[in-house]
Amino acid sequence: MTTQVETYIPTSWKFFAKAHEALAQDDLLQASRKGWYSAAYMLRGIARTKGWRYSGFQGFYEVIEFLWVEYEDEEIDDLFSAACALELNFNFYEGWDSRDTVEYPLERVSKLLRKLENLPA
Repeated sequence: MTTQVETYIPTSWKFFAKAHEALAQDDLLQASRKGWYSAAYMLRGIARTKGWRYSGFQGFYEVIEFLWVEYEDEEIDDLFSAACALELNFNFYEGWDSRDTVEYPLERVSKLLRKLENLPA
């Protein structure tokens, strides 16, 4: 039986690849958007697999808190903050931020995705 996480992992990485494609084309708005989607999609799969309820953007903070409690890994929260920066920064909506304010959080999101996909069941 395929778990939700197994289904969501490849899609998360596809979003992440699209974020890097957009970054390579200097489309910072799309790079931000796809970077956020990659993290959100992975967290959604974990939450559904574990039966955790969440609702909207703020619900992802609850998922992160559940993960922190279950795995006692403070870095997850820090890495998630980078994903939030991609979603919350002006670039996501207006395209005003610099390449660095997108590129660095994307590096952190990559680390978050690797960490999340390797969590024990």
